[in-house]
Amino acid sequence: MQRVVWAVLGIVLLAIGPIGVVHSAPPASSGTAAAGQGAGQAAGAAAISGVVSDEVTGRPIAGASVFLVTRDRASGQLQPLRLSMVTDARGRFVFLEASPKYAYTLSATHGGYEAGQYEGPNAPAGTRSERGASITVRDGEWLRDANILMRPVRPSSIGGRVVDERGEPVVAAAVRLFTTREVSGHDQLMPGSVTSTDDRGVYRVPVTAGRYYVAVLSVQATMPVSAADRPRDLALGGLVAFGRSAPPIDAGAVRGPGIDVDGRHRLVLSNFATPPPPGAGRPRAYAPVFFPAARDIGSAQAVEIEAGTTRADIDFRLEPVDAVTVSGRVTGQADAAVNMFLRLMRPGSEHLGFGSEVATTIVEPDGTFTFLRVPTGRYTLLASPAIVEAGSGGEGKLPPSVGYGSVQGLSRTYPGGAPSRMWWRSSAGAAVWGRMPVDVGAGDVADLDLPLHGTTTVRGRLVFDGPDPPDPNRRVNLMLEPANGDATLGVPNGWTDAGDDTYAFVAEGLQSGRYVPRIGFPRDWRVKSITAGGADLTATGFDGSIGTDFDDVVVTMTREGASLSGRVTDARGGMATGTVLLFPTDRAQWADYGLTPERLLSIGADADGAYAFTGVPDGEYYAIAVSGRQTRDWMETRFLDAAAALATRVSLVTGRTQTQDLRMSEVIVR
Repeated sequence: MQRVVWAVLGIVLLAIGPIGVVHSAPPASSGTAAAGQGAGQAAGAAAISGVVSDEVTGRPIAGASVFLVTRDRASGQLQPLRLSMVTDARGRFVFLEASPKYAYTLSATHGGYEAGQYEGPNAPAGTRSERGASITVRDGEWLRDANILMRPVRPSSIGGRVVDERGEPVVAAAVRLFTTREVSGHDQLMPGSVTSTDDRGVYRVPVTAGRYYVAVLSVQATMPVSAADRPRDLALGGLVAFGRSAPPIDAGAVRGPGIDVDGRHRLVLSNFATPPPPGAGRPRAYAPVFFPAARDIGSAQAVEIEAGTTRADIDFRLEPVDAVTVSGRVTGQADAAVNMFLRLMRPGSEHLGFGSEVATTIVEPDGTFTFLRVPTGRYTLLASPAIVEAGSGGEGKLPPSVGYGSVQGLSRTYPGGAPSRMWWRSSAGAAVWGRMPVDVGAGDVADLDLPLHGTTTVRGRLVFDGPDPPDPNRRVNLMLEPANGDATLGVPNGWTDAGDDTYAFVAEGLQSGRYVPRIGFPRDWRVKSITAGGADLTATGFDGSIGTDFDDVVVTMTREGASLSGRVTDARGGMATGTVLLFPTDRAQWADYGLTPERLLSIGADADGAYAFTGVPDGEYYAIAVSGRQTRDWMETRFLDAAAALATRVSLVTGRTQTQDLRMSEVIVR
């Protein structure tokens, strides 16, 4: 067999002409090149070949440097020798010294392109994994079509021009991209990159391949003139660093820049288009608009972008609309709501963060509130002590809105490569919340009553079931995550006191919704059980809609659980370094698990294809091995539905180690 392979390769090499092959020198600490070659490649009796191509045009790339990197299949460690080669005029390369002793990865570089790598057979264009697919070979085997796609350095982008009703450029208008994705089993609109228009009204946002919604944001921010007398109670919109408060507002920021409307309230000018002058004696405003001219996401048109492509025609023409004043008072717990930040949001956007409001204001000392220049439409009026925004990444960030008294800013990342989230908590109105629909027509809306409800508090202690509990001298963080992923519910935190070996905690700020506890720090523990006053809350968590505090709570944490291990093989039976996904067979558990699920798990296989899960909660699960490029959105129900049809079912019980070998699968989501 080997003679046949080498004879065929000899004919191929004669046909394609010379290809430059370079054996790179090993690091000084690894011995001589000859020694490295003898240890790593002398047993080579197989070949790997392919073509390097432009991901956008499909044309072969001549002169690309291709690297074959070896990993010991037993230890997973990089070897001191790697082979490199320069592609010929047709973008082709071939390595003749592959060995079954090693697992390999293939990568390529070339001027004008991002580094590329071999992602495995049938990898869709545009996919990227951490280090590419693992390659294993048998004696005498010739692996053809180990092709590499390279993305041009020229980034994809979305751009256009924003003009007003007269066709004049709108300067410094905030433009933001949005995507949609699933969080905790529910589809959500996700904010991405944000930029502003230049003096020509032109904007441009670098993007990766994908589907985007583009919006010109416009927020009508109202501030009482009396706020100038209490500057340290409020925050001027400015970037909040993690863990630090925003700078306090100063008196000048309330008096100007802005528009004095009635002697008591000012329309503050900030990051958005300057409001238009009145028309026919009536106030007007620029409403937020989604491309091409929609007031909400439901009527918006998505912009499809492929790798290396540019859309510079996503233009907007802002048209002023009639605007009115919306006013009222808070009821129920007005004293606790002074200076509280209020937001008017379009339905479906309530979970979004700063900059996605249509109008904002604060509660005045007498319990009243006023929104100026509100465009006609249907809204949700929100009063919340916390704002949590999940983001799909991208460039630029919007600062907290004028009037938001931020005392905290935290950031965490969803598991599985999903987006990050930013959390702010306000010092004003920290113990109350409110929510109600508001319809705004042609006339002013007055005498609204916004009922406020007290937030729920959880008081209790943590119990660590197992050896090596956390050091009580280091504070432990218990996070209460909204089960349905709704960011408007916030993420209340409870910290233990340093030196307290009872691990007592108090978590404040639960609103009307269900919350599940998770350890924020240290993060290697999971919830085993929850009781409150003797009642078992393990399955339900904490429901803030009950309206009463939870006392005498015991949250028991554990590292123990079931174990699952095995090996991953590729389609040819060779060991593969894919990613193993583990998820419940009960479809109901694919949703409402908060932001960091405990039963949807993933782990990478090592260079020899071995994987191992430990500390898994008991239950019936599906297990499946996929390539790294398929793990970005794997927790979405569409992916799980398709994966379940290909997966292996396993039953896991604490104290028992289950062994299950898996064959790499390609999950096709339709």
